[in-house]
Amino acid sequence: MGGLKACPRRGAIGIGTLIVFIAMVLVAAVAAGVLISTSGFLQQRAMSTGRQTTLDVSTGLWIYGIYGYVNGSTPASGNITKIAIYVAPNAGSGGINLNQTRIILSDNETMAVFTYSGNVTDATSGSSDIFNYNVSGTKFLVIAIRDLDKTLTGNKNAPTLTQGDIAVLLLDTTALKKNGIRPNTHIFGKIIPEYGAAAVIDFFTPSTYSQRVLQLQ
Repeated sequence: MGGLKACPRRGAIGIGTLIVFIAMVLVAAVAAGVLISTSGFLQQRAMSTGRQTTLDVSTGLWIYGIYGYVNGSTPASGNITKIAIYVAPNAGSGGINLNQTRIILSDNETMAVFTYSGNVTDATSGSSDIFNYNVSGTKFLVIAIRDLDKTLTGNKNAPTLTQGDIAVLLLDTTALKKNGIRPNTHIFGKIIPEYGAAAVIDFFTPSTYSQRVLQLQ
């Protein structure tokens, strides 16, 4: 009996199958690498977006009150030339950098945008008159009323409102109206922090000014 002869066709089929198998393994490896890389990228983006969303939702300003100062020989003969806005962070808010905060005011005729003046006044021990401090143009002065952690008075380049802090933002309203805000005027606007919800400003000035200091909002 003769010996068995190898079949070249079977050998070729086996090699072809092996090549296809190796190619499938390589494609699967490349695809797995792409999926792992993409999933990692998406995870990082999701975490970053989640942090940003949490910051935007939780951070914000609370307005305790807005007061106006009437300038003139008698209150009735003048207009409001300064306003003091008492602010604090919302409950659960992150730190609010006042250097990056903008205040927008309008009376339906003109609009002014106020930015940080670069100065912080320490009034944590008390102040006889908030309106005695100088402010001019479209710059607001930060007056620290409560600052236990010194994030306001300790860093004038970037004064930051944190939990427990109270500050006054003092504005010169002649930047909005040349002679100050007249009686019976609708004033509206926003305090817009770098992140988070803006605080709404919306009030009507009294029909007559009978006092030098008026609560507006």
